[in-house]
Amino acid sequence: MFINPQADSKAYVSGTNLFRQQETNPLSAQYVVELLVSTAAYANNTTTYYPSAVGMAMAGYKDWSLDFYMTGAANVCTVTVEATDDDVTPYWHDISPSGYERVTNAVGVASYANVAGAAVQGIWDFDELNSKLVRVKIVSDAGGAVSTVRLYVRRKAL
Repeated sequence: MFINPQADSKAYVSGTNLFRQQETNPLSAQYVVELLVSTAAYANNTTTYYPSAVGMAMAGYKDWSLDFYMTGAANVCTVTVEATDDDVTPYWHDISPSGYERVTNAVGVASYANVAGAAVQGIWDFDELNSKLVRVKIVSDAGGAVSTVRLYVRRKAL
């Protein structure tokens, strides 16, 4: 017998003379939190993609958010978010302005960058992200000192 994990379960409650219904595996409880990178020795003068250059699949998920923290003594790291629907010969589009930063409620931000010697942090939210693949791009300058970079991503179904 096949049991659908998304199926509703029904039960009769005699005290109220009603049928009670509840979802077994609600979409609102389906999410994934992943650590993309946590390092105190981020390389200078590089461009890096997380989780990789081919990105992460959004199959089964519709919302996506990035929790980021970057700091460095002398160099600057810039973070942007890219997406594509073509997994054969992808052309990556910078979708950064379509997200909003939940700590400050900033919208339309093209990128976030730490100023040399200072930290930048926030949560960048992309609701209804209807893309096949997503990746995070970090570009660091040739400053000469290491940067601390931490990226967490959360994908959710509803």
